[in-house]
Order: sequence, then structure tokens, then C-alpha cells
Amino acid sequence: MALVGNLKDLKLANIIQINCIERNVAKVSVQSADVRGSIFFSNGAIIHADYGPYVGERAVHEMLALNEGGFKVEAGVEAPQQTITQPWNSIVLEGLRLIDEKKVTGAPIPRQLFGILSGLKDVENVFVLNYNGQIVEGELRDDIHPLSLTFTWYKLKKMLNLFYSDSFQYILLRRKEGYIYVFEFRPNLIVLETGLKLVAPEFVLNVKKILKQISSK
Repeated sequence: MALVGNLKDLKLANIIQINCIERNVAKVSVQSADVRGSIFFSNGAIIHADYGPYVGERAVHEMLALNEGGFKVEAGVEAPQQTITQPWNSIVLEGLRLIDEKKVTGAPIPRQLFGILSGLKDVENVFVLNYNGQIVEGELRDDIHPLSLTFTWYKLKKMLNLFYSDSFQYILLRRKEGYIYVFEFRPNLIVLETGLKLVAPEFVLNVKKILKQISSK
């Protein structure tokens, strides 16, 4: 007899854990909106998974992100093929990590901070990027592409972290009309477009103090 339910009541991570710990030979089918998926178990492991266009571990990760949808557990159903060899707990932990990462990727900065930075002397524009180069708040007024800023950030930080660990907190780019400062304010990057007249050391120190004050609240 099949077990039928909704993922709102029983999370897929728990369903996976139960079937693997009990070493069941089983198939779990899920459906969310118009997308169907399935996970096959045998001898304490996930053998195969498919969900929409995804197969293997990626399919499991996508299904773990579902907060609702129907599921059905059928005992004794063998996997049609083997696409997964990693331990089930590693797959689940990685899937949950990716979900958490997606949650914070686009997290907006506090409105108070946005207002304070916009009001600083010689600051002409403020916008916020996530680590995928997407603008979270504000808008870009220059012709530079947001992905160029994140790419530059990653390259410089990766290089300098070899020497200074996590102490590198901003980059400075020169443009015709002024400067572009990129500060790290996890999980985002704050970009400040300024004029040419500001005193750079004092400006950087002020911004760092503001970021520290806001993050400690």
C-alpha cells in the first residue's frame, strides 16, 4: 500500500532519511505544479532521481527546495537505472546548503543603510548587487555591466586573500567622471558611484564605520 501525502506536512528531506535509514527498496514520486519527479532507493542509498529536465543529484536538490506538492511512496519499486553514487546524507546536506544560499543571495540591505550611503558627500549613486551580478536595490547609471564588477571583485579578492585572508573589503575603480567603490556587505556587494573631489581614505573609513554599525545591530 502506497503512502500518500503533501510536502507541507512531511518534508522531502525526512522522507529521504526514513527510506535510507530503513534501507528500503522504494520509489518516491513528487508533483509540484506541472512538474513531476521521482527518487529511487535501495540498500540505504539514493540510486536514481529525475525531476523535470534534471537527472541525478541535481534532481534531488531541486526537489528538496519544494515547500508543497503531493508525494507518494511506493515500496518494492526498483530503480530503472543508477545515476547517483554519492551518500544520501551528502546529497541532502548539499541540497539544503544550496537552498540557504539562494535565500540570502538576493537579501536586500536595510533601507536605513541605503539612505545613509546615498546622503554621503560626493556620492552620486548607490546600488546593491548580489553575487550573481544582479541589481538588488537601486539602479546602474553608468555603462559598466554589473557582472564586470562582481567578476573584478572575485578576482581581486581571491588573489589578495592569499596574503591577507578576509581583510580585503573593497575595490576602487576609476572612471572619467569619478570613482566606483565596491564594498562587501554580505550577502551583497554595495556599489557607490562618486565624484572626483572626495578624499578617498576618509571616505573609505566613513563607509566602513557605517557598514560596521549597521551590521552589528
